Amino acid sequence: RLVYPIRNLYGDIVNVGGRTLDPNWKEKNLRKYNYFYKWGTIDVIYGLFEHYDSIKTKHEVIVFEGAKSVYLADTWGINNGVAILTSHLNESQMKQLIKLGCNVVFALDKDVEIYKDKNIKRLCNYVNVSFIYDSKNLIDEKDSPVDKGEETFKQLYTDRFRYR
Repeated sequence: RLVYPIRNLYGDIVNVGGRTLDPNWKEKNLRKYNYFYKWGTIDVIYGLFEHYDSIKTKHEVIVFEGAKSVYLADTWGINNGVAILTSHLNESQMKQLIKLGCNVVFALDKDVEIYKDKNIKRLCNYVNVSFIYDSKNLIDEKDSPVDKGEETFKQLYTDRFRYR
């Protein structure tokens, strides 16, 4: 497993996550993600503490589902990414994004239907929201926008849609 600390906005470690690196995790009946402490409601945004200054400087935050996507984007110099650690935005996370007061770009996995998320819809009342939608079929159904490499992500990012 890849193991990583999960920090709150103040830098305190509030949990430790682990993602399997075994490509056959389903066949072996392994969990894809494990957390040291059981989550009730995930009330943090992964990577917000680490990327806060860059987010404020760029006046934009890119929201992924998982920590792996944040790490991968970071290797390309995209250091304004965070993860909600699930496929939907909860109210606590929505409020944190509102407090940032910057543009929000959702880069969730391809199979997530952005328009069905009530908190993303509510977020639009406070900040500019856009999202990555793979209209050219550049990634597979369960992929994150970063899964096919830097150039594919940059194309998806460039072609993003404004949430209306």
